[in-house]
Amino acid sequence: MRDFAEPLPPIPGRVGVVVAQLGGPRDLGEVRGFIKGIFTDPDAVPIRGGSAVRKTVGSVIAASRAPVVKKYYRLIGSGSPILPITQSQAYLVGEELRSRGHDVVTAVAMRNGRPDTRDAVELLQRLRAEHLVMLPLYPQFTFATVGSAEKELRRVLGRVSQYEPVVLRSWHDHPSYLDLQARLLTETIEQLPEEERDGVAVLVSAHGLPVKVVDKGDPYPEETERTFTEVIKRVPYNVDARLGYQSRTGPIKWIGPGTEKIIDEFAAAGHKTIVMWAVTFVSDHIETLYETDILFRDHAIKAGIETYLRVPVFNDMPEVGPMLADVIEPFVVDAGSGTGNTPIHT
Repeated sequence: MRDFAEPLPPIPGRVGVVVAQLGGPRDLGEVRGFIKGIFTDPDAVPIRGGSAVRKTVGSVIAASRAPVVKKYYRLIGSGSPILPITQSQAYLVGEELRSRGHDVVTAVAMRNGRPDTRDAVELLQRLRAEHLVMLPLYPQFTFATVGSAEKELRRVLGRVSQYEPVVLRSWHDHPSYLDLQARLLTETIEQLPEEERDGVAVLVSAHGLPVKVVDKGDPYPEETERTFTEVIKRVPYNVDARLGYQSRTGPIKWIGPGTEKIIDEFAAAGHKTIVMWAVTFVSDHIETLYETDILFRDHAIKAGIETYLRVPVFNDMPEVGPMLADVIEPFVVDAGSGTGNTPIHT
């Protein structure tokens, strides 16, 4: 285990923002380890048995899945762009917060990859942060992502007594987030001829979640549906919007319906156009670049869909800084109290 270096004294009032994301393989050589990391995380994929069982199952799944998944990554450039995009998002929110008069520094923490949570904490120590805030780039709370990221942060901080972190656990219904989503969805619909906009099929695709996680009371499906309904209210067209779940792999039961089923329903109803909106994602990675842009597009065409448009995710568009700053700013202000959140329990 890496030891923390003795930090310089913190600068009074300076807030370090841990920008948390899942991560992704930077090249094909990291694919197998990335898959294993996901399936050995008990919060991400609940597999019966202790850590030894999870490691064994994770290793088997990674070995069997890696050759196939590598083929998908080759189609999108042989690696995930999630790290540079997340670094850009961290830079943008930091710049915006500083322009509003806050003394903040930011660091990226990938749950499954480098820089990891310990890297982020070490960097914020070197940058002399007095307080710590976590901004998970998952708008909808689930123990599988936000919960896992927070638990890892607290595990890392177990050896750094100077911080009582403040964690933003959900921002699925923040007005600035909903407004930006609605604008992007509206602009995509408006690529269609005016007479085709009302009644258009909007496929709202969210990342899947194991049924076992939901059965324990995880609020992710409800928060996802709230985001979906609140954004649709802001769109100035009457659309046929339906929610499905993607990225459902592994030897466990996942919530549904699947995204492919919604495509088939739209086609059976006579729709010839689908607007794909990947509702829970804030950056491009394999779930958007391969699944929504290639896999589901091909499925739609085979089902008889003639026009398939995908709503862009935020990535590093200029509006990301102000939007994320609106979301996290109250927590940056609260961080000065030094009290932090009550630790999450799963």
